[in-house]
Amino acid sequence: MKPEKKNTKERIVEAAIRLFRGGPCEQVSLKEICEEAGVTRNSFYYYFEARSKLYDAIAEWCVSTAKSRTLQALDSHTFYGQVWNFYRLYLETQLSLGQDVMNHIATARTEHPRSDYSGYVDSEMADAMARLIRRAQESGEIRNDQPPERLVWTSYALIRGVNIRWCFRWGETDLLKEARTSLNDLFLPGPEYRLEED
Repeated sequence: MKPEKKNTKERIVEAAIRLFRGGPCEQVSLKEICEEAGVTRNSFYYYFEARSKLYDAIAEWCVSTAKSRTLQALDSHTFYGQVWNFYRLYLETQLSLGQDVMNHIATARTEHPRSDYSGYVDSEMADAMARLIRRAQESGEIRNDQPPERLVWTSYALIRGVNIRWCFRWGETDLLKEARTSLNDLFLPGPEYRLEED
């Protein structure tokens, strides 16, 4: 069986990601993106009316890529470690794109009336994370006794804040370290469960 041919929009997004990783996004021309993707300028504009729409599609790629790896999140011996892994996989996907691309994505998202329109945590993932948090609370790994559903959305907002700070400081902070520290401050894990460097 032949592998499925990627659709034009996917080819454009993946071509842009490859080129953006190589240098500042502003220096990558539309012509270069089209050549790399093997499409015409008209094809590009059929899918993306503006460059900011391309950044939106890259954000969706980032979310989709991280979600496709969520089974890896269960690769921890603790419930709290599994919660961390959900966020770590997302943040590592963003790190793979680099701060320049993520800064452009963050800026493009602020142009939307609802800026968090393509978030990593959807209702299905929120339910799964709430179950993990509840188990972590019951086992004593997490000592914050707030309702798990509230902790899911608070932790998501916290991670988004750390992420935005990293973007707008042009990658000058250690994204994973700040995320771990922030989650430890929120969840109040027992000393033996604190998130340390991987």
